[in-house]
Amino acid sequence: MNNRFDTVRLAAALAVFGAHGVVLYQLTVLEPFRGHSLGALAVGVFFFVSGYLVCQSWMRSPSWQVFWRKRMLRIFPGLLVAVTLTVCLLGPWWTTWPLHDYWRAPATWWHWVNNAFAMATLQTLPGVFEHNPFARAVNGSLWTIRYELAMYMLLACAAWLGRGVRWVFPALAAAMALLWLSAITWPWDAALQVQLQDSPWDVLRLRDAGAFGVPFFIGSSFAAYRVRPGHWMGAVAVLGMTLAWGSEATVLRQAGVWALLTCGTFYLAHVGLDAHLPTSRERVDLSYGVYIYAFPIQQAATQWCLQQGWPLAGCLALALVAVLGLAWLSWHVVEHPCIRWAQQRG
Repeated sequence: MNNRFDTVRLAAALAVFGAHGVVLYQLTVLEPFRGHSLGALAVGVFFFVSGYLVCQSWMRSPSWQVFWRKRMLRIFPGLLVAVTLTVCLLGPWWTTWPLHDYWRAPATWWHWVNNAFAMATLQTLPGVFEHNPFARAVNGSLWTIRYELAMYMLLACAAWLGRGVRWVFPALAAAMALLWLSAITWPWDAALQVQLQDSPWDVLRLRDAGAFGVPFFIGSSFAAYRVRPGHWMGAVAVLGMTLAWGSEATVLRQAGVWALLTCGTFYLAHVGLDAHLPTSRERVDLSYGVYIYAFPIQQAATQWCLQQGWPLAGCLALALVAVLGLAWLSWHVVEHPCIRWAQQRG
């Protein structure tokens, strides 16, 4: 089906870029709706689109081997290169430690292992960005990838066990909503988060898993039921935005956000396009490259721009040029060849 999902994902990645840029430079969180930052909303768009496309991928090739080959080759080659460049180039350039101490520090290599394998619970490198406004964090975007992988596992298990039963996907969306509701209602998830914060065991927070899981499995439901875009989705998105903006109740605000992210994203990805016409242009998807490179580049740009007295706008512009360049190289040199190889293998 003809769509704009790559464009929507790039817009979401750039929204995360903008939101992080403001936080890293002046510690201000952009919050369009109460309790929902711009960055979190954009990540929700990623999860919805991912749920839709990954479920389609399973339906085309309902094989564990094929499914995981495609998922691993989409996620890990770009991630491994990004983490390696961060540890081996960016870290030594910006560290305040003597280089021989940086290379010998166990924390340097634990950072590489932890982030290259998509755990992303260790966010610091020795002596790097210690005096930035948002001090010491090297790549604060990578933590969502582990939730993405968890959703892949749930989807594959549900699809395999369900053997073509489509209702398992909306059932999982409902289960994720209940998980989110229980996590905000009872204190155990928050208490566990406090105990595990900044430790290697701080892997999955149930509130986040539920918040991301709902759009992911709504996307999967759209794919399983072959939902077609319609103007009613625009109306649902507007209703969701109204709830997210004006409701005093946390549950209603969250429901509005989910409606906005899912129906709004699907509508924007298809409105005005002929669904029966295949896309004629060669695919270029920079969204993942922007996502995995933006944060460390923005931290470096923030440190340099503050030292030079540059304003926030200049810092964002400088970082954006570098990030788009790295994303372009990541797509053409790393990501796309791996995706093509996976597709050729089945």
